[in-house]
Amino acid sequence: MALAGYGDFDDTVDTIADLPVSYLIAGFGLALSNYLFRYFRWCYYLRVLKIRVPARLNLLVFFSGLAMSVTPGKVGELVKCYLLSSQMRVPVGRSAPALVMERLIDVISVFILALSGLAMLSAPAVVVLAVILASVLSVFIFARSRHALRLTRLPILSRWTDLFEDYQEGFNQLATARVIFVGLAIGVLAWSAEGLALWVILNGIGTDMPILRAVSIYAVSTLVGAATTLPGGLIGTEGSMLALLQQSGMVKSAASASTVLVRFITLWFAVAIGVVALIVLRRISNSALGESGEY
Repeated sequence: MALAGYGDFDDTVDTIADLPVSYLIAGFGLALSNYLFRYFRWCYYLRVLKIRVPARLNLLVFFSGLAMSVTPGKVGELVKCYLLSSQMRVPVGRSAPALVMERLIDVISVFILALSGLAMLSAPAVVVLAVILASVLSVFIFARSRHALRLTRLPILSRWTDLFEDYQEGFNQLATARVIFVGLAIGVLAWSAEGLALWVILNGIGTDMPILRAVSIYAVSTLVGAATTLPGGLIGTEGSMLALLQQSGMVKSAASASTVLVRFITLWFAVAIGVVALIVLRRISNSALGESGEY
């Protein structure tokens, strides 16, 4: 509502209403391809970690994590590790490295896409991107070092020493050059799809914007939203996207309409899919438990 009001509510609503359905369907299709690419990467990470999960269960576990896209920093996606633990007796310490590597590679992938429009970014935006990249690299280096295990010496963490040791062993398996390259390649493809969703929406409302610029705007906005650590990147993502679209010459109503639509397609669509997956997984689990006492 606030986004619509910013661009003049009536004009924004009219712009959204005039969007041909075919463009909306294409946007949803591109967002879905993002989730599928990331699912294949999740499967690849689990295979590297030698974690075997039935295909149907693994699909539901991964998509259930999308329901947590609106948690700060997506930390709620830890539910995937919990589900693997409860359904397949996979220790959290074994599956957590896949989740952490997902997040790190996602940030780097989106950063790469953001660089495609570096020339159009303001100095503050470049500084934000640099800080985000430096933070991610710092986390990566620390997670691989022996210093990470020293955390278990703290009284409050000592009880989870075995979990931390399992986690670091798994993380090091995923931190090889080959695995990182494959993860990045898939990550760039996945997030390019959502950037293309913005480009499709812009074309649908009659804005002629180069593909690389649209993808870069989406990537920068996503990183800014992530940097705020607010649930789903709210406010930060929308605000930066609006600013960059207007900086590119769009009028307020068109920029507001595009932002509303692309956020609905790329965020709330994911949450809806995740909620459905959680419901289905719960019903299957309850049914299996009632019949045999195990999945």
